[in-house]
Amino acid sequence: MTEELTTGQLFAPVLLARDFQSTLGYYETLLNLPADGKAPYAKLVTEHSRISIADAKWWAQVSGFEVPVHGEVGRSNIVLVIQVTDVEQEFERLAARGVRFLSPPAFRSKMGLKNAILRDPD
Repeated sequence: MTEELTTGQLFAPVLLARDFQSTLGYYETLLNLPADGKAPYAKLVTEHSRISIADAKWWAQVSGFEVPVHGEVGRSNIVLVIQVTDVEQEFERLAARGVRFLSPPAFRSKMGLKNAILRDPD
């Protein structure tokens, strides 16, 4: 007997934010991603992708289990990629607004692309 695997219609991550307003503001205001919703849950939807942001305390309540939201900020195994038309222009725009970058735009030969690396508040 062979079991068939079913594929969901959506595969989208949820970021569990310690500071919901700060994290949502970062994506919505600084990165110009349109948000649908407000605390404690919002979706950032573009033509090609979707990511959700949930308040970590609220998520723990509705899911029924404690969410590990402690630890060192910025230490994660999650990388979000936001494709833009001009990485240099976006870097300048965001840097002027106070966004802290881990790396300015640079060509990464092992990836075969030019990117900049930044970190959200969480």
